[in-house]
Amino acid sequence: MNEKKLTEKDLRAFIRLLAGASPAPGGGGGSALIGATGTALGMMTAALTVNNPKYADLREGTQSALDQGMPLTAAFLDAVDRDAEVWKRSLRALLLPQDDKIQEEIRQDTLDQAARDCSRVPLDVLRLCKEATDLLLALEDMVEEDAADELGVAAAALAASARSSWLNILADLKSLSGRDDPFVISAYAEGKRIMEYVTTRCDAMYERMLAVCDL
Repeated sequence: MNEKKLTEKDLRAFIRLLAGASPAPGGGGGSALIGATGTALGMMTAALTVNNPKYADLREGTQSALDQGMPLTAAFLDAVDRDAEVWKRSLRALLLPQDDKIQEEIRQDTLDQAARDCSRVPLDVLRLCKEATDLLLALEDMVEEDAADELGVAAAALAASARSSWLNILADLKSLSGRDDPFVISAYAEGKRIMEYVTTRCDAMYERMLAVCDL
C-alpha cells in the first residue's frame, strides 16, 4: 500500500512529523506550507467579496483572482511533498560508499545533484510567492475593509515563506562542492531578487493593513 503524501495527512499528524527528528518534513516543507496558508487567506478575502452585492462591480476582478490563486495554493502544497522526496534522495546519496577515489567522486557528484534538486524546490516556492504577492496587490483595492486583517496576515505569511525559502536555498547551495557552479550563481541571483521583491511588497502591505486595523 502506498504511503500517504505529507499533505494528505491529518494536520496534527503533519505537525507532529514536523516537530520530530526526521529531516523531512523540514524547513522547506514548512516554508511551502506557510506560503499556501498566505495564499489561501488572500483567496479568502476575494471569496468574501466576489458574491457580495455591495461590490458587484468588483466581481470580475475578485473572481479572476480566485481562478488564479487556488492553483497557486495547490502548487505550494505540492512543494511540501516534493521537498520531502528530494530530501529522501539526498539522504540516500549520503549512504553511498566512498572506499576509493572513484566511489568518492561518484558520491560527490550524486550529492551535488541532490543539492541542486533540493534547492530547486524552495526556488519554485519563491516563484510562487511572487505570483501570490502580485495577486494580493491586485486584490488590495478590491476587497472589503473588514477583510484587511486577513489580507495583512496573508502578506505576513508570504513574506515569511519567501524569507524561509531563501534560507533553504542558501543552505542547499552552500553544500555544493563547487561555488563557481553556474547553477549556484543563477539560483542565488534569482532567489535573492525574488525574495527582496516579495518581502518589500508584503511588508509594506502588512503595514498598510495594520494602519487600517489599528485602534
